[in-house]
Amino acid sequence: MIKVNLIGSSRKKVAKSGRSQVKVPTNVLPLVLLIIVVGTAAGGYLWYANLMAQSADLDSKIAAAQAQKAALDVVIKENAIYETRKKALENRIAVIEGLKRNQVNPIMALDVLSEAIERTQYVWLSQLDQNNAILSMSGTGTSVNAIADFLTNLENTRHFRNIELANATDASGNFTFSLRCEFAPPVVAVPPPAAATSGGN
Repeated sequence: MIKVNLIGSSRKKVAKSGRSQVKVPTNVLPLVLLIIVVGTAAGGYLWYANLMAQSADLDSKIAAAQAQKAALDVVIKENAIYETRKKALENRIAVIEGLKRNQVNPIMALDVLSEAIERTQYVWLSQLDQNNAILSMSGTGTSVNAIADFLTNLENTRHFRNIELANATDASGNFTFSLRCEFAPPVVAVPPPAAATSGGN
């Protein structure tokens, strides 16, 4: 009698069928490569667009800074012109004040000089020249002592300084002399400002 093992043959067939592999279609690979290329290009474009936006922002900031610098340069130039004019005016005021200080009233100088002559005996002036505060004079005295008294009286007025006696020569019994001195006008004292008084009952 012949026996057929049907169970064993069915197991072998099931085992053989379990070893079968899934095959990938060959037309999918180009699609994957295309996706990679497109993604890379998109990423590069976004990166480049970001750089361009940053560059444009920096350009605008540079333009604004340059405009501000130009405005400041104009202000600096105007300030320099103002300072130059201010210094010129200050120098002009200083020159005018200096001339005013050095300006001597001839009437005042003659009054003080006449007082010194009146206090001195036997001295006469024959010539007098004035150049601002410098007085040059020449005259005659009966003696050397009379001329010395005249110099002392000039000093006692406290308005004549730097007195220089040029010469004193004897001429037929009289002594001729010439001297040079500087007249200092009296200083007018400026009173201090009065303190403000607070009124109250």
